[in-house]
Amino acid sequence: MQPRFGRRRMTLLGLVPLAVAAAVFLPSALSATSSSHVQPLHGHMRNIMQIGCGSATHVCSVFEASGSINGSGIVSVDTFPDASKLGFSAAHTVIHTDKGDLTCHEAALFDLAGADHAFVDLCVIDGGTGAYAGASGYIREAGTFDFAANLGELTYDGKLITG
Repeated sequence: MQPRFGRRRMTLLGLVPLAVAAAVFLPSALSATSSSHVQPLHGHMRNIMQIGCGSATHVCSVFEASGSINGSGIVSVDTFPDASKLGFSAAHTVIHTDKGDLTCHEAALFDLAGADHAFVDLCVIDGGTGAYAGASGYIREAGTFDFAANLGELTYDGKLITG
């Protein structure tokens, strides 16, 4: 009998700090997000092509975005896909829209064996200009890039938080 009562007491005592933390932090978290606007993101990025530029690798990619985000973008490639690191690559992106510039930094994994080089990418939104000033959220991408043809495309989804 003693162990069962002890476990119940320990469980209840373990919940007390969580309840106190919720009472203290939940009201401020709700007021901070009540003025925010959350927009689901869905669309495509097409005509992805590599160009020379002033990035760390001297390689950038340009593209046209459609869907929830419409505009032209440039990806500054910080590190090339590395086969010894599962095709990992890092970059940062600016998408120019009629509402302002949306910026994000990203990590991608490329299939370096296949001819079409499938990839997945997570671009963490870190602000921008105009309507995107102070924005946060993420853009999750999946696509292909044919290095020989210098052409790629992707679909994206995600979440944009503004306000």
